[in-house]
Amino acid sequence: MKDINLIPEELKEQKLKKKRQMTNIFFAFVLISAIFTIMVLPLAYINKLYEDLKSTNSDLYKFKNISQLEQNVKNMSLYAEKKKALIKKLESQRLDAVTILEDLSLNIPDRASIASLKYQKNTLEIDGEAFTEADIAVFMLNLRSIDYVEDVKILSVESTDKGLLKYILQVKLKVVS
Repeated sequence: MKDINLIPEELKEQKLKKKRQMTNIFFAFVLISAIFTIMVLPLAYINKLYEDLKSTNSDLYKFKNISQLEQNVKNMSLYAEKKKALIKKLESQRLDAVTILEDLSLNIPDRASIASLKYQKNTLEIDGEAFTEADIAVFMLNLRSIDYVEDVKILSVESTDKGLLKYILQVKLKVVS
């Protein structure tokens, strides 16, 4: 068969060239679009990741404040526990007035007496009378043998009209509440 196409060869070639050009332009457009997409999508994804990072950092900052508050609460509870332990320790070492009076009555010599007691700031002041200075000295030695007594000092000794010695002792106590 013979080609009956009456279109000249030159026009056919031009048409083919235009078709090729259009195909090349289309492929170039597709290639440029693909390259642009390959470049833009990671940048968009990176921007999204940065936004997520900012959001996560703000959430973490909130948790950081909460963790600091928790740490403060823990520190305060540890402080309270230490204070409770100190209070228990002091309560176990506490001396009450009954114990002090019992120890005084057990350690006073037969020939001495106590007229009055004054307690102020871990210091006990004892006013009394004794027959001799030896009785006062024995009483002081007996007081020094008590474990919670730190020091015993004699403040004054005076002779009375009845022939007795009036004394004032100062007894420093270690721990008394």
